[in-house]
Amino acid sequence: MVDDDHQLAMGAGAAAAAAAAAAGDGLPEPEIRTEPESRWVRQAREAIQSSHTLTTPLAEWAPEPVEPHFRPLDAPPAENEPPIVIPESVLHARPPLRLPEDAVCRSPIAGLVIAVFAAAGEPVARRRPVMVIEAMKMQNNVCPEIDGVLKAVHVAPGDVVKPGQVLFELV
Repeated sequence: MVDDDHQLAMGAGAAAAAAAAAAGDGLPEPEIRTEPESRWVRQAREAIQSSHTLTTPLAEWAPEPVEPHFRPLDAPPAENEPPIVIPESVLHARPPLRLPEDAVCRSPIAGLVIAVFAAAGEPVARRRPVMVIEAMKMQNNVCPEIDGVLKAVHVAPGDVVKPGQVLFELV
């Protein structure tokens, strides 16, 4: 039971609600409005209630249901539907584009050639290191952009290279 000092502090309306809740009666009855509803309020309430029911959703906007215009992927084509033709160029992977400038590998930076891993006539793979250049205490791998066979290697370990200098060529 709520003590009397607390009831006085809460006020008459809140005290009655607290007493009813403590007595086990549940919540008090809500107040019923006795003043008449205006025409605008009544129309708005009816419009909201009619548009938010589960039986007639969006009745004003879509009076009849609309069927979807798609069919499942595994369904057979309709009689009047033309077959889809896929060109051969799309079905096969395009070979990589090989430009003439990809056959020549140039130095990206100035530095010292530390190691050369392949000699002329050996096959090399794309993005696999062929040599290492050291610049500013950092070792940088130099790799070809395309697969091929080394035609010539123009530098040796211990050579100093400039930016843009030809390092090796591919066939």
